[in-house]
Amino acid sequence: MIFGMTIYQIIWFFVIYSFLGWCVEVAYQGVEKGLIVNRGFLNGPVCPIYGFGIIGILALGNSIDLRGAQEASAPVLFFAGMIFATLLELIGGFALDKIFHARWWDYSRKPLNFHGYICLEFSVIWGLAIMATIRIFHPITEHFTGDIIPGRAGKWVLLILCVVYFVDFVVSVMIMNGLNKRMAELDELREKMRVVSNGLTDVIGGGSIEIAQNIEERKLQAELARAELEDTARELKEDFVTGALDLRDELTDGIEDMTDDLKTLYEERKHALEVAFRAHRIFGVGRMVRALADTDKYEYNEAVREFRKRLYGNRM
Repeated sequence: MIFGMTIYQIIWFFVIYSFLGWCVEVAYQGVEKGLIVNRGFLNGPVCPIYGFGIIGILALGNSIDLRGAQEASAPVLFFAGMIFATLLELIGGFALDKIFHARWWDYSRKPLNFHGYICLEFSVIWGLAIMATIRIFHPITEHFTGDIIPGRAGKWVLLILCVVYFVDFVVSVMIMNGLNKRMAELDELREKMRVVSNGLTDVIGGGSIEIAQNIEERKLQAELARAELEDTARELKEDFVTGALDLRDELTDGIEDMTDDLKTLYEERKHALEVAFRAHRIFGVGRMVRALADTDKYEYNEAVREFRKRLYGNRM
């Protein structure tokens, strides 16, 4: 027994409440945006943070009072659920942000928030939700896992689900790391195009100014010694202007070619990524792009917004 629960119960509770939490997230997105979006980190129909939250409350209740969390008073259950869920959301959001440089939720636009990870409004919601879950739904869950599912069959089902979830976790980590890498490549190409574009501007603008200044200097010299150097100054000026313009044109053509090459490479990379998004809308990188929160906290969120708008319109 661990905090008044068997390992078998703990795993079942985690699986069930993770799935129910995923259903809540999907329903919330459906109401808010009119889209069916798998908002979880994993590809499967599961949001582990909900499973951890309920198990944590059950363990806390069992460790404080052997009668369990279900026997706690409504205010105690509400505040315990609110505090525990808020801490879990804070830790989970911070960890995901630091590990993957991305967010799956962001409360920055909500009042009384802390760095977008948590906010008072949702803390209250979590407290009420946990209180309702423990009081109303958990007795049904206990009956389902203890009396309806045969023990041997239940263990095999849990074993299969654990393997599937572990594989899903590994794949999801690889997908997110790959997404960040490919977004970083696009960002690097955009930066190179910007640098080259600025260089082209400097060459054209700075070169023109330098040519004009040198022409004025030659004209001044010619004025000072017009009688003797008029013809020489004219020839020098013409030669200088011709050579300078030729050099500027060569540099401009070279930079324009470089810019075109970068643009071509950028469009090829972007097209390949968009194809991958379209091909993996349900599982994979396309689903991950939809799952990320619409937030400026994500390092490559500008690119993500562009892709989501191209793929799904303004509904995202």
